Amino acid sequence: MSTNSSCLPVIPNQPAHLRLMGQLAADAFSGGQYVDAYCDNYIGNSHYDWDVSRLVFDGGKLIHHWGVWGYQMRLETVQLKVGGIGAVVTHPDYRKQNIMHRAAQASFDAMKEDGYDLSILRGRHYVKMGYARAWNYVTYRFKLEDFPVTEPAPAYQPLGLEHVPEMDALYNRAHADFTGTAIRPTFYNKHPEDLCVHAWRDAAGNLAGYVHAAPAEEEPKTLLCLEAAGDPRQCLAVLAELFERDGYEKIACFTLPHLHPLLQHLRKGNCIAENRYFDNSGWRVRIINLHATLTKLAPLFEKRLENSQFASWTGSLRLDAGEQSATIQLADGNVAVSDETPTPHVLRGGAEIARFLIGSDEPDEIIRKAEMECSGLAQPLARALFPNLYPMLSHWDEY
Repeated sequence: MSTNSSCLPVIPNQPAHLRLMGQLAADAFSGGQYVDAYCDNYIGNSHYDWDVSRLVFDGGKLIHHWGVWGYQMRLETVQLKVGGIGAVVTHPDYRKQNIMHRAAQASFDAMKEDGYDLSILRGRHYVKMGYARAWNYVTYRFKLEDFPVTEPAPAYQPLGLEHVPEMDALYNRAHADFTGTAIRPTFYNKHPEDLCVHAWRDAAGNLAGYVHAAPAEEEPKTLLCLEAAGDPRQCLAVLAELFERDGYEKIACFTLPHLHPLLQHLRKGNCIAENRYFDNSGWRVRIINLHATLTKLAPLFEKRLENSQFASWTGSLRLDAGEQSATIQLADGNVAVSDETPTPHVLRGGAEIARFLIGSDEPDEIIRKAEMECSGLAQPLARALFPNLYPMLSHWDEY
């Protein structure tokens, strides 16, 4: 075994390293099985970013993988470049030697140079690396009898792999306003067993809607709707038929955006919304480039200011995220971003500043939870500039 200092992060090479990467991930997460699936579906044929991911070798032995899946994330009417982190693995013989942190930092530096705004991941052990809570697990539970179907279900059929591009196009149109969702395509080579999609068409033969529903992993008698598009009543009609046909006992929705038409329909009637919080795990977000992110968000800030108490206000708000800081300058509804501007209005929040950028909760809640230091008008400015956007990444795009 080489000394720790000799094991430096390197950029992965697809032809040379893909099989080694798939084997390392399979050994860590699936008992050495499904190496082909890791290579052909998860890492290969996906939005995996080879330029900003990092590997660590000891001689010719792969001992660590830090994977980045790059994608464009919707945030209201703008898009942010996000590095989704996955398949983080250190060989058992090399753990607790700071290898992961060196690989991660090299990746963060590469992401910033390559124009990334944020990084989002799911898992434990990342708080010390600057990741703050992104969003919670939200599950809607309901009874079909509380939502009677007055019209027959549309003529639906299972969707095949050849129809995935058509489904992705409908998904992008239907989810255009939902913060946190990814611009598709993401994974290009879906496995037939993962589809579980039932779709229907309009009179012209165009895809009009679909539901992605399957048994819940922990509750196989629960039909879990993981994604849907189209008229919510038609979605419910199809779900009701699937529920009866396959003998389910319960039904629920998971990873649907808060403003999704189906969830809005459920909230008109009887349903239970479970909001599962995590301390240091779950989905988490990290700032890669604060200045660049705020610059992209500037048009949104101007829109948000229109009906606020700061519509004609002139001043600035400084965001101090620890490693990075930037100032939002306001002048009669116009917004600009600068690096160094003295101001009495400062929001000091460290890594938790990332939560404001994606609207992960009510601003006051974010401030309370992180015990942020607010000076001047920082707190009311945060209320005006950073509303709760209820971000959510669809199950199918998780990495």
